[in-house]
Amino acid sequence: MPEAVHIPWQPIGGGRASEAIYDQLRELITSGVLKPGDRLPSERAMMEQLHRSRPTIREALRMLEQGGYVASTHGASGAVVQELTIDGVEQPLSAMLQLNQISLEELGEYRAVNDGAIAGWAARRRTDEDLAALDSCLTAAEQALGDYRRFAELDVRFHSLLSRATGNQVAMIVTDVLGQVEQHTLLKKMETLNDSACLALERRILARHREILSAIHRQDDAAAKQAMREHTRAAATDLKV
Repeated sequence: MPEAVHIPWQPIGGGRASEAIYDQLRELITSGVLKPGDRLPSERAMMEQLHRSRPTIREALRMLEQGGYVASTHGASGAVVQELTIDGVEQPLSAMLQLNQISLEELGEYRAVNDGAIAGWAARRRTDEDLAALDSCLTAAEQALGDYRRFAELDVRFHSLLSRATGNQVAMIVTDVLGQVEQHTLLKKMETLNDSACLALERRILARHREILSAIHRQDDAAAKQAMREHTRAAATDLKV
């Protein structure tokens, strides 16, 4: 049995610890740092490394398993990274975009409806922990202005946190799939821009995210839906290469 890999953990901030752990591991898997067949540390090892409870660790691993990122094992050994089932959806979507078989307008049209519903659900269902995580994400995004790669990661994280605030597993999975496509497309666009134009794009995205989050804080589901729909339509225009 292969030994567990070393995980370069980042500090866990506000919000749900299980979601922060999930986010870190998912990013390491989707970026290729953790590869199929790699064995994660055991639950006990992660408890010791992160100073978190077993239920917190188990919830993070449960979300990873539901998303097809890892397979759990019996006994004390850690979960094993899987061939990304997300690739079965995300990679064809990326390829279709590149081949102009689907357009950014079509993707934006779909997301205006899908993400609009997610924003509305989040406004009604969010917890104080969800709000803390979303606030922290936008604070980090503001600090990342000018670092387009970090900003793109936080853009995807914002939408992922919104989906988790709904409590709807389907919304979480679909958002994660589309988020990978969006991050690829956003980075591709940003690489074509000079520094000032890239910063202007980041500021537009951040302003729209703040408007969405403001409505969610107020639990105004109609305003949250509208703000998200406007955001996704504007993003379709912004991301044209």
